[in-house]
Amino acid sequence: MKLSIIIPTFNSSKVLGRAMDSIECQTFADWEVLIMDGVSADDTIKIAQSYNDNRVRVYSEPDKGIYDAMNKGIDKANGEWLYFMGSDDYLYNSQSLEKIFINSVDGYDVVYGTVYAPHWEDRYKGEWKIENYMDNRCHQAIFYKRSFFGKKVRYDTRFKVCADSAINLRWFLSPKFSSHYYPVVVANYSDGGYSSHTIDNEFNKAQAGLILKYGHSVLPIDEKKKMAWWYMSANPEKKINNLVLRIYVVYLRLIAKL
Repeated sequence: MKLSIIIPTFNSSKVLGRAMDSIECQTFADWEVLIMDGVSADDTIKIAQSYNDNRVRVYSEPDKGIYDAMNKGIDKANGEWLYFMGSDDYLYNSQSLEKIFINSVDGYDVVYGTVYAPHWEDRYKGEWKIENYMDNRCHQAIFYKRSFFGKKVRYDTRFKVCADSAINLRWFLSPKFSSHYYPVVVANYSDGGYSSHTIDNEFNKAQAGLILKYGHSVLPIDEKKKMAWWYMSANPEKKINNLVLRIYVVYLRLIAKL
């Protein structure tokens, strides 16, 4: 199995059919879909089960939110590659997956394209470059090799909105992982849900620390100093366990006294 498409759902009956139809019509056929439902009270399960396709698997059980459902999907997936799609998103056209997997992707840990946001009337960003490392990419544009997650890497459920951003900082900034951008519009991204109007305070406190943790070998010293100051300001009472953070915080405290 080449690709596992993981779709968290909860009371998604109004939009799930559109998402599923966009997958079923793909010219690339080596996929499975995992519907990870949080015990919907509407017709979500009925709609999911209406697709007479043995590549579609439906699970419904209580979860602790979208990222918990995505983690459960990782553990159940059979594909070499994983793709996470919102139930209100849908693939851009019938060739979206083929345009990615026609390429020699196996040499990378992550490959990605871009998304189209109908309400923006434009594509959303493009290739991610180090000079714009704070400029996150939508998970609806990203394909992760299953081995990237391995046995331990999962979405951090402390972050209710930005756990995907934390994952992206890991692969983008760390030289341990390789990635490649393809100029392909993968999906229609339906911004306007929970993440668009909810502030993730836990992620805001942790973000600078994650940037230092994953990007200490690739970021210029001025950026690392800025991130260390940011982390110290956001977490004035926090015990700093990470070695890289401790080094930078000690360094900054020393120069602050000069």
